[in-house]
Amino acid sequence: MGETIGIITFHRSHNCGSMLQAYATQTILEKMGFQAEIVNFSNAGQRRLYQPFQIDLSPKTYIKNLVSAIHIKEIRNNDAHYESFISKYLNVGNGDFSRCSELCDTGYAAVVAGSDQVWNVTIADSDDAYFLPWVTHARKIAYAVSFGARNIARYASNPLKYSELINQFDYVSIRENNGQRWVKELTGLDVPVVLDPTLLLELEDFQKIEDDAISTPDKFIFYYSPNYDRNINRLVKQISDKYDLPVICFNAKAFHIKGMGSMGFRLPEYEDPSVYLTLMRRATLVMTTSFHGTIFSTLYGKDFWTIKNGGMFGDDDRVLTLTGQMDLDDRLVSLEFDPHKDYLEKKNYGTYLKMRKRLRDKSMRFLEEATKEL
Repeated sequence: MGETIGIITFHRSHNCGSMLQAYATQTILEKMGFQAEIVNFSNAGQRRLYQPFQIDLSPKTYIKNLVSAIHIKEIRNNDAHYESFISKYLNVGNGDFSRCSELCDTGYAAVVAGSDQVWNVTIADSDDAYFLPWVTHARKIAYAVSFGARNIARYASNPLKYSELINQFDYVSIRENNGQRWVKELTGLDVPVVLDPTLLLELEDFQKIEDDAISTPDKFIFYYSPNYDRNINRLVKQISDKYDLPVICFNAKAFHIKGMGSMGFRLPEYEDPSVYLTLMRRATLVMTTSFHGTIFSTLYGKDFWTIKNGGMFGDDDRVLTLTGQMDLDDRLVSLEFDPHKDYLEKKNYGTYLKMRKRLRDKSMRFLEEATKEL
């Protein structure tokens, strides 16, 4: 193996998209001949975010904590499976860091920030560490970073600081069209839009980390959303009833808080990214609102629908950049149930495959240039 490249991203988020993009970045760098090591950084905000109970004392949070307490055994079991996934599939470096000041780039020829929303300055996970001020000798690379619909110029208290930090990178690439425009406005840099790292791998790279131990019906809808909106739940229920297909969801905390069991929906026996992939593969139909839910539906060649929601039509162009790039706009579906629509309509992936190959080649050229002569 060649030089060691460090990766700093949201690898410890108990979130399938975050963990699988970390796995993908690690894997593609290894395929390029490098040793890839994930920096074991997770700030205090991120650690609180994925705890079973939240410390906010509002009435709404009190109710959420009460529901979590009722289902605490299930939630803790899921957390253990997420941690097991990290141990099994991610090459995490030594140490356990929660502050940017604790980090250094010793031993790395380059450090890659991203992918995921590592440049979203408004979220609990936000940290200057992802802008690499601690990297003083290694090459600085941003790969497919996302602002998560939050323009730094508008939301950061000191945009100039981030302009200077981004300009210190040797190579920068962005995941969304809005992000490309915002980088230009903030820094003057013209940067490419590249694919999320999960789209750089082959299906076999994900199939080998599936968990086939879980049981599922022969036919079912896999319904995946970071936050289960009640109106969207109702749409999925109507589609389920139309085709007499059971619904398997994910994210036990949100599932129980929204009372989704009362709709006849169910959860897998436990959750982690390996289970998520298995559900993708086995599903008859995938319903999602998620960026990575859309990606994995396409990687597995599924019949799927990405449900339109209000956020998509403002600054949050994560899904719309993806669907526009990849001939997937025909899989965006309205929130309103249409009794005459064929929700089991097959997706023709011919054009998608051609567009994915072209964009993958472009993305790989960026990575090859950014890591040249290391």
